[in-house]
Amino acid sequence: MKSMESSSSVRQTLRIFWSFTKPYPLLFWYGTIGSMLGAIVTTIVPQLIIAEAFNKLQKLYVNHQAITFHTLEPYFIGYTLAAIFSNVMWQTQAMSVWRYEILAEQKIMEYLFKHLEYMDNKFHSDRFGGALVSQVNKFVRSYEILVDSFNWSILNGLTAFFASLIVLLFVNPLYALVFSVVCAIYFLAVYQLMKRQISYNSRLSHSESETTAKLADMITNVTTVRAFAGETTESHLFGEQTARKTKAHFQLMNIQMKNEFASRSGTMIVKIVAFGVGIIGVVVLHTPIGALYLTLAYTLDLTERLWQFMFIIRNINRALGDATDMTDILQLEPAIQDVPSAKALRAPRGSIQFKDVTFGYDEGANRELFSRLNLSIKPGEQIGLVGHSCGGKSSLVSLLSRFMDIESGQILIDGQDIANVSQTSLRQHIGYVPQDPLLFHRSLVENIRYGRPEASDKEVIAVAKLAHADDFIVSLPKGYDTLVGERGIKLSGGQRQRVAIARAMLKNAPILVLDEATSALDSESEALIQDALWKLMENRTALVIAHRLSTIQKMDRIIVLEDGKVTEEGSHKDLLKLEGTYARLWAHQSGGFLED
Repeated sequence: MKSMESSSSVRQTLRIFWSFTKPYPLLFWYGTIGSMLGAIVTTIVPQLIIAEAFNKLQKLYVNHQAITFHTLEPYFIGYTLAAIFSNVMWQTQAMSVWRYEILAEQKIMEYLFKHLEYMDNKFHSDRFGGALVSQVNKFVRSYEILVDSFNWSILNGLTAFFASLIVLLFVNPLYALVFSVVCAIYFLAVYQLMKRQISYNSRLSHSESETTAKLADMITNVTTVRAFAGETTESHLFGEQTARKTKAHFQLMNIQMKNEFASRSGTMIVKIVAFGVGIIGVVVLHTPIGALYLTLAYTLDLTERLWQFMFIIRNINRALGDATDMTDILQLEPAIQDVPSAKALRAPRGSIQFKDVTFGYDEGANRELFSRLNLSIKPGEQIGLVGHSCGGKSSLVSLLSRFMDIESGQILIDGQDIANVSQTSLRQHIGYVPQDPLLFHRSLVENIRYGRPEASDKEVIAVAKLAHADDFIVSLPKGYDTLVGERGIKLSGGQRQRVAIARAMLKNAPILVLDEATSALDSESEALIQDALWKLMENRTALVIAHRLSTIQKMDRIIVLEDGKVTEEGSHKDLLKLEGTYARLWAHQSGGFLED
């Protein structure tokens, strides 16, 4: 079963690689034909010229004629022209191969980037970022290895092999027949041996990706490791992973050593048989000395190629093994996809309606969260979402942005079913500030401008001031050009939050989703930003998730979600009068935070 899966993966990998090579037919065919011609003029023609020169010398010697340079001049000129042609051919052939190889690698990298970019949240949450980066790099590197091996080893070697046999069929038929039979047996044996090696290469490649992932995971969370004195634990876990990688490496080494021993033995036998048959041809059949030279020259060249063939196959196996993980990922489709006829969402006024929405998580039984949920939000209405953890607040806004898909029902924005519009246009109309905003390892101005890439510097600075981020930004040595580090690690939590709020302000979307947008701020900063947020929410529809109830008490309406159900809704004063869940949460607050 594993062998069949490996073969299927190899075929898929080769199909993918070929799809990126096809767009450059002239470069590909010139590189292919050039490789074949290069092999002939490098390996076959020069040896033929030398063999003919030896035959000429043999005749002159037998006939006791004088040997002069003029006699051998044509052979010298022919040899020189063949060498020059060979050099020019390889140079132009290499340029052709490299050009389409470089262009294809660019397209492959862009394709992989786009594929990973459009994969759904669950896909990324189930995988290590470091492992995906490693798999992308291995996949591109595998293409390079396969192209190089094809052009400068396999194609070159096969052309030289068959051309040599054709020549030898004329000058030493017995040798050519014996040699071809021995080589055929050798190739079949090596193929069977190396086929077993593919699964070991895949296993090692997967283990290497896991090692890279664990290393990246530790580096990303190094502050947590130090805070919990987890260095010993992490070193132990990493040691276990490197031990698994080492075991896979040894397994590959063992089977590779067996294969190489078999290959060395095979080439040794080929050399002995070929040389013996060549001697018999000269002694018994009186083959010319030039034919003996060709026999020996081609034998040495071909047996060297046979020996190299083992390493070529090893490199190809390793390349195909390295590509396996990404090939499997490329077969996956995003769980969230646009319908074929998806249209752009028309600029909405911001009305939102959840109509008989049913949704559940698929991890385990009894995971249904919403069951025929109905909720209507008017254009420009500010809604506060409240409730204990796992009540459905974050799931609700995730469904609105189509980070997840509902099982049944509809979610409408201005009467348009979001399942029928493109995801890009949908999210362009929603400004989102998460509880834990992550920033790109880029400058502050680039992070803020991400909300609207065409925005001017003045507009960026203006929203930074509204979000009260300008004060700390201008105090930095490089100001707005300061790099924030991976995920914004160089900034404090409150600073990251202000940059994220500025980014959402710049986007100027008609619908706002604030998921604990002020949770990382101190009280003074919160008061300042609350004022900016209220200005931002004017004439816009806003959904605000909050545990700090003081931040939402002025909302038009507060909705209490418990176990995926709307249990209470109304203004802050109305909900306090009900003396229900909201009133209890309000009473239990200490310093503005919920004590669940």
